[in-house]
Amino acid sequence: MKVFRWMMTAALLGGVAAQAEVPELTALVPEAKEYELIGKLNPKEWGAKGYAVDRSEALSGDLKRIGYLLKLTDKADKVSWVFTSMDAFTQVPGLAGVPSPESEVFQTYVSNLEVFSNVDGVKTGKFEKGNIEIWGRNYGGKNIKGIPGATDKFDFGDQVMPGGNYGSFQVHNYLEKQTVFAFNKFTANDSCDLGIGNSPAGNPDWTFTSSARNYKTAELFIVGKFDNLKVSEVVALNPANVLLTGVTDKDPLAYRLGETMTFTLTADLKGQKPTGDYFIKWTRTGDDGRKESGQGKVSDQPVVVRTSLDRPGFVRIYATLADKSGRTVRKLNARKQMEPVFFDGGAAVEPEKLTGTPEPEDFDAFWDKQKVKLAAMPLKFTMDKKSAPDAKVEVYAVTIDCPGPRPVTGYLTIPAGAGDKSLPATVRFDGYGMRSGRDFAPKGGPGNRIDFHINAHGYELGRDADYYREFGESIKSNGQGYAFDPKQNADPETAYFNGMALRVMRALQFVKQLPQWNGKELVAAGGSQGGLQTIWAAGLDPDVTRALPGIPWCCDLGGAKNFQRLSAGWRIGYQKSMDYYDPINFAKRIRCMVEVPRAGLGDYTCPPSGVAVFYNNLKCPKKITWYQGSTHGYVPPNPQKIVRESK
Repeated sequence: MKVFRWMMTAALLGGVAAQAEVPELTALVPEAKEYELIGKLNPKEWGAKGYAVDRSEALSGDLKRIGYLLKLTDKADKVSWVFTSMDAFTQVPGLAGVPSPESEVFQTYVSNLEVFSNVDGVKTGKFEKGNIEIWGRNYGGKNIKGIPGATDKFDFGDQVMPGGNYGSFQVHNYLEKQTVFAFNKFTANDSCDLGIGNSPAGNPDWTFTSSARNYKTAELFIVGKFDNLKVSEVVALNPANVLLTGVTDKDPLAYRLGETMTFTLTADLKGQKPTGDYFIKWTRTGDDGRKESGQGKVSDQPVVVRTSLDRPGFVRIYATLADKSGRTVRKLNARKQMEPVFFDGGAAVEPEKLTGTPEPEDFDAFWDKQKVKLAAMPLKFTMDKKSAPDAKVEVYAVTIDCPGPRPVTGYLTIPAGAGDKSLPATVRFDGYGMRSGRDFAPKGGPGNRIDFHINAHGYELGRDADYYREFGESIKSNGQGYAFDPKQNADPETAYFNGMALRVMRALQFVKQLPQWNGKELVAAGGSQGGLQTIWAAGLDPDVTRALPGIPWCCDLGGAKNFQRLSAGWRIGYQKSMDYYDPINFAKRIRCMVEVPRAGLGDYTCPPSGVAVFYNNLKCPKKITWYQGSTHGYVPPNPQKIVRESK
């Protein structure tokens, strides 16, 4: 087994009292002596790399003072720094560092605050009190703790929320109405919020500023002053070689009312034998509103969780691995971001009985009206060939006139030399957001079919990153990300989804008029928001012959409000106007084969209850594959798959 050690800057002293200083700190603040390094990190890389040095498990003793040194170097090589310290607010060294969403929340006054800095305007000296806001969750601006002088803006008095992972690591001198330093939006790396003193623009505590991009380098040192200090040798766990799994005692979708569900949670350390104890911490939530939590020590025996549900619906079990300090163990994921070692899965009672919010009485009339808009605009388009003359597959950048704010834009590929009526066709749709890398011409495409990949927004193709960044800002509404503004969504005619749906129908019209299309096979496919668009395509165009909506978004939007079903924070707020776009209502109108290639029992961006309602409403041939332990963006190795199919 590879041995990792917490102490990386000096030889370890097993069980021996030690007193070291932090040279980076004493070089700036000579009087800051007898501080021991607890941890060191680069905030601009925290989301991808975590700690550069973490000695928290190696240090023990009576923690008397906690301090933070933040050094920032801007693009002109100017160095700004602040060091602040206070009486210890915890006796656990690891909890003085950057928290995870599951970590303890510290929103409290601290005593004997000291501040040193070279930044103009930052109040330095000794202060009787300060306050800290340290948590790994989302937060709002409301001054929930009544901090004197704070407002309901994002400043030195905010409100921590129960979910999310934005994160706040802030020290404040509320007596001077000042943020001493802030590090927020932990996983954003170069776009995190980072600053010393009050932000000169926007929110005083730097929230939403993405200000880290203004700096070439950043270093954050976490230090502590101990009485009776001991530094011990620690064999640490390598999180990259850990897997947390969960299984049920039977088919997770086959439980009956009141039947005991038994989850077995196992942490596979791959033979590692770390010095400290580790624990599986779990939380049970569900469509019945119940919440339970617990933990069990990692050993040769699994942790067993038993629960039940008294109504049709889903139960969610979310579990993480934590060290003896209660800190969540994190590792690098496939997207090169640090995330918890976790299991997120569930089970259901009679999911086939779930129903959703009744559809609007004028649902069909509304969509007939949208089709009239479409028919009133002639189908005009341009096809700009991007492939070489001798390419086996021709590539075109396509722009199609469409009612609404923007045209359809996307890339079309057709095998070279294809005859009339010779090829099936696929129209593919994107997930949420904008990634400029998608919007450059592909080098080729499938050799046996027409493939048309459109973006959701109708922006110009092949532009530079600045264009897409500016475009992304332009489609926000009232400060909300696109499609999330409740004012815009109040009327289905003005909702952002309206233009998106019109572009879906127009894209299908375009493909059907291509001479190479065989007139028989037309597939719609996409994941997440692309799954939503796929369902619109199949529900609005009877010529679609197969639909493949993976992890489909926005199913049963009214489920949380109208049925108290479990949902996550990243969800469009329900209004009756949104029923016109809900997949559960399109499902009843689809006549082609629908296959949901993946639905996650731990996916609460697309809650399983909503996906189940969508599936139940389908009256056509259908198939769905549920994945145990799968979230919206994660599929565990060798997942348990549960298939339901109806011809």
